[in-house]
Amino acid sequence: MQINKSVAILFVTALIFSSSSASAADTARAPVVVELFTSQGCSSCPPADHYLSTLTETFKSGPKVVVVSEHVDYWDHLGWKDPFSSKIFTDRQQSYAKAFKQNTVYTPEMVVDGRTGFGGTDSRSAVEAINSRTNEPKLNIGLTAVCDSIHKIVNVSLNTAVSLGRDEQLVVFLTQDNVTVSVRTGENSGRVLKHTGVARVVKLFEKPVKKFSLPLPADAGIASIKVVVLRQDTKSMAVTGVGLAGVITSK
Repeated sequence: MQINKSVAILFVTALIFSSSSASAADTARAPVVVELFTSQGCSSCPPADHYLSTLTETFKSGPKVVVVSEHVDYWDHLGWKDPFSSKIFTDRQQSYAKAFKQNTVYTPEMVVDGRTGFGGTDSRSAVEAINSRTNEPKLNIGLTAVCDSIHKIVNVSLNTAVSLGRDEQLVVFLTQDNVTVSVRTGENSGRVLKHTGVARVVKLFEKPVKKFSLPLPADAGIASIKVVVLRQDTKSMAVTGVGLAGVITSK
């Protein structure tokens, strides 16, 4: 369903200064990032949510795939308020629509490496897009993510030097796997929905950074959490660097 409407989850904009450069070796076989714009209020979205959850296994022996499920908020007034929805994801999807010269935003929509968008259940387009991006030059961002002893903060260190061009920024997601929600009203009323890679925290850096911290949602277990780091052009929306790490607990 298409809805041409602008419509948080924790969102933080940070300005942290540092200088860095990337070596040629860091560009080898960087992961491909697949973003899904979805909503628990949309009856067309559960099949796309399920398909997103299969991609990591589907490409287990091929290109590494990083998935991020971004819940938009323009469905929230139509019967069910998605607990993971945020205007930041609606705004992000609208930025893609502008870059792709689309007249509207819709759910479910899948975007691969910030380069192409298509219906979230279009498996043929997804496979073609992922395979086409496998060997494209892109920074492979190494990182470590360590949770503090009281499980409230995740401290992230970038192990790869990441420079930012004039129109580039770092987009950081803290994502959660194995999420299950019972929907009580709206188009999916009575259904139990399952999600993978749900974006719970978003943080933007407009200047290079080496270390930063993310809040850990109180209802999220460490084993289900990952940190995704993207280097992205803010005009074309092309993703030029990708990093992924699970979270470990400090000793």
